[in-house]
Amino acid sequence: MTTESLTTDTAAESNSALGSLDGPRQSTGAGAQRILIIERDSAAVQNLSGKLRQAGFDVSTLERSEDALTAVKDEQPDLVMLDWDLPGVLAVNLVRYVRRDPCSRTPRLLGLSTFSGEQQVVAGLEFGLDDYVIKPFSEREVMARVRALLRPLKAAPAKSEYLSFEQLQMDTSEWLVTVKERKVPFRAMEFKLLEFLMRNPERAFNRDVLLERIWGRNRAVDRRAVDVTVQRIRSALAPFSCDKYLQTIRGLGYRLSSCPVSN
Repeated sequence: MTTESLTTDTAAESNSALGSLDGPRQSTGAGAQRILIIERDSAAVQNLSGKLRQAGFDVSTLERSEDALTAVKDEQPDLVMLDWDLPGVLAVNLVRYVRRDPCSRTPRLLGLSTFSGEQQVVAGLEFGLDDYVIKPFSEREVMARVRALLRPLKAAPAKSEYLSFEQLQMDTSEWLVTVKERKVPFRAMEFKLLEFLMRNPERAFNRDVLLERIWGRNRAVDRRAVDVTVQRIRSALAPFSCDKYLQTIRGLGYRLSSCPVSN
């Protein structure tokens, strides 16, 4: 999947593009956290959905992609597990639809793909995935990724906890970041990385440490996932001239600091 193959799509075009798969749609009972699996491999879906249900999640599965947009809108899942190997730009169109709404409570997106090369992994993250799992995958690994993505929703404190750094303010329970009193939307991993750095200001952390702390120990994606997420945070902060606080420290890693970087 390459950038050159992508075009700007309207909502109607996205609905048309997401309509080429076969198979019934299935759902399970109500639950606090909802997961929607869009995957053509029915055997893999059956095994995975069973494990997720046993873990207490409310799981819906789709093998017909024309129902995908409707399912996302109607069911409002907390997490969408998406077959990233859908033909053409089907998967990208769904990600575009989900990301079109700047609300910070949009679903987390976990891509499932047979492509394991660094370029494909980084491209998936840059297109808007929160995480990326390489097929064939172990159920244990997927469960760890799912829990990592949904942990902020499940483990949010009963009372709001506020963090502050210079002109950045964060409400951890509301999943909200404000800069100069303006709301700034962040995706799941961006929020978690920024939260970690705001809790540990003026300290530099290398990529391996950040991967373990933010993505979890069962991480198989290349370390450049950290670079992509840092760049997204900087892009969101740039309009407020606050991107300078998220600094690259040569030979060490990244830090959140108000001190100038010395060369």
